Amino acid sequence: MPKSKVWILKGRSGETDLNAARIADSVGLTATAARILAVRGYNTPEKARVFLSKENTLMYDPYLLKDMDKAVKRILAAHGSGEHITVYGDYDVDGVSAVSVLYLYLKSIGSKVDYYIPNRASEGYGLNKNALDDLKAKGSSLIITVDTGITAIEETEYMKSIGLSLVVTDHHGCHETLPDACAVVNPKRPDDEYPFKELAGVGVVFKLVTALEFAIQEKAIYGGDSGLTNEERYARMLDGGKSDFLEKVCREYIDLVTLGTVSDVMTLTDENRLICSYGLSLMESSPRLGLLALMDYADGLKNKKYQKKRKVTASYIGFTVAPRINAAGRIADASLGVELFITESREKADEIAAQLCELNTQRQMEENRIALEAMEMAERTHDFANDPVLVLASESWHHGVIGIVSSRLTEKYNTPSILISVEDGIGKGSGRSIKGLNISDALAHCKELLIRYGGHELAAGLTVSCENIDAFRRMINDYARSAMGSEGAEITLDVDCEVEKEDVTLRLAEELSYIEPCGVGNPQPLLLLRGARVSTADSIGEGKHTKLTLDGKTALMFGVSLTEADIAVGDTVDVVFKLDINDFRGTRSEQLLVCDAKLSYADSDEAGELKRLSDIEGGEEFSEADILPDRDDFAVIYKEIRSYGETGREISLYRLRESLGANIGYAKLKLALEILSDVGLIFLEKLPTLTLSGSELYRIGASKTAEKVNLFGAPRYKSVKSRFVRN
Repeated sequence: MPKSKVWILKGRSGETDLNAARIADSVGLTATAARILAVRGYNTPEKARVFLSKENTLMYDPYLLKDMDKAVKRILAAHGSGEHITVYGDYDVDGVSAVSVLYLYLKSIGSKVDYYIPNRASEGYGLNKNALDDLKAKGSSLIITVDTGITAIEETEYMKSIGLSLVVTDHHGCHETLPDACAVVNPKRPDDEYPFKELAGVGVVFKLVTALEFAIQEKAIYGGDSGLTNEERYARMLDGGKSDFLEKVCREYIDLVTLGTVSDVMTLTDENRLICSYGLSLMESSPRLGLLALMDYADGLKNKKYQKKRKVTASYIGFTVAPRINAAGRIADASLGVELFITESREKADEIAAQLCELNTQRQMEENRIALEAMEMAERTHDFANDPVLVLASESWHHGVIGIVSSRLTEKYNTPSILISVEDGIGKGSGRSIKGLNISDALAHCKELLIRYGGHELAAGLTVSCENIDAFRRMINDYARSAMGSEGAEITLDVDCEVEKEDVTLRLAEELSYIEPCGVGNPQPLLLLRGARVSTADSIGEGKHTKLTLDGKTALMFGVSLTEADIAVGDTVDVVFKLDINDFRGTRSEQLLVCDAKLSYADSDEAGELKRLSDIEGGEEFSEADILPDRDDFAVIYKEIRSYGETGREISLYRLRESLGANIGYAKLKLALEILSDVGLIFLEKLPTLTLSGSELYRIGASKTAEKVNLFGAPRYKSVKSRFVRN
């Protein structure tokens, strides 16, 4: 059974209190905002000011990247001689953004250029020989990879054999051997000394375009070889006041660089933080034609008279814009995204934006279908008590969507999950994990059963023969049990600060927006509010989400049904949340986006009592008879369940116990339910999720039978009673 999330409250010390007070007084922030900065390491007024103003971040010299000079030389040579250049990319948002940036730049300087993105379904990831043959036949002589190519050793040799040159730009992990290309530009090269290693694929392209524009402007201003080092040349161009190469590249392309960086879930620290701050501001104030069309269609604003000012954040990009671009690569043609970004026609932009939104709707429908099938399969076949990793396979699942569904299952069940799409005897899988199990290491342990695999700590992909799926399921669970230990992995929430209800204000929400852009490495602050009174609790979004009023403030719980939340009017709850601003027709107010919630009740006996019952049912003796239900206990429980009717309802053990109004412990209640189910008076289905407060969740109702039964003669009752030993 999955565990509840563990809340870890940071920075509880007198020193943090003192630092926060100094920051609040000097910088002019609320005490809460100041504390958040202090616990994140910006623990002096100066550090806090520098972080908020981003003064400590610079755009690094692109020539610090290994082979950048070689890449620039080869590309400018091709440009100068009129060679046909092809930009070869990946089908995700990072790849689409990278293709668009490099294509647009080369086009702007007059290069003969086209682009190519492989089809996800028929060609798969990376360079492939058939595509290379076609590109050669069409006249290409130089291929520049973006967001791919770093492991294309064999393909590089093939390219040389047919007369194609290659420049690789990538950001993925390198193998021991690099491709034998004209240049290999990747900050993750072991011999690369670039000061920031976490650029996205489009970030590497941004550095390439900066270096190209630098070289072109430098030659125009200073002529030929100066005898200076790259570092001296770069400093001369920045300080001389004669060049705008960096400003020009940022102005033209940093919006797409931001899009790819955020979508690829790169850390939003250091250079990425500066890139995305500038890019998000540009998207908000003067968005590119294609992006504007897509955002209008995504927000439902096309042709509407009232259009509020759009706030473009990293979250908005990640949850609204990126999925629509990704949808093309998942179920259609990723080139649609490139065409959206390179078009100069609003009419064409609208046409593509509408198509991308329609594809995203299809993707959502397919995702929901697969999710429902996967959840039903999990609840029917998976041993949640003993197998830490959920591995599911089907021939009816689209392999371009299963990664998203895997994320949903991992979130729902708090457990690592791997979904496998089977076609023609081969399974293509996508997995997501939780803290405590490195899924990449887990797949490496199972490599003898896999055709290929790759990924990182929390997300990975694999290919496996159909006949090996069952063996793979057993092997990865054996590994996970050992790696995670008897207690299993924990889902943790790192809480920045505990607040009182009077601290939750619009001013605080506005101050927290200064921490943007938020993402990996710089997460949106999490706050903890204890003892909040629930005055309304409603189901919204066709039952998928929950809306609460907590101490007079609106709180939203996305992806959590009211049943799973297990929160009712009159409850007192503790919540971990992100503070957001709701802007409705010009009226701004604070609202809570709840990440986790627990009832504030002091009763923490459920897990302990149920373990005691499990031990007794497993053969352990007991001396306290409080666990055995009597006739009155059975009567009050059965009466309550009969009120649910034959259709039944979903209810937590806590909420059922509360509704009985009787002094019945959890162990006694569960034993009584099991006995009533055994004899056919009720139906009882244990659901594989816990409520947010950690209570077991059931689907329960009355059965049709009207026959009299002997509850005390039921085998389960007699078995438990036989282990009772009087003192």
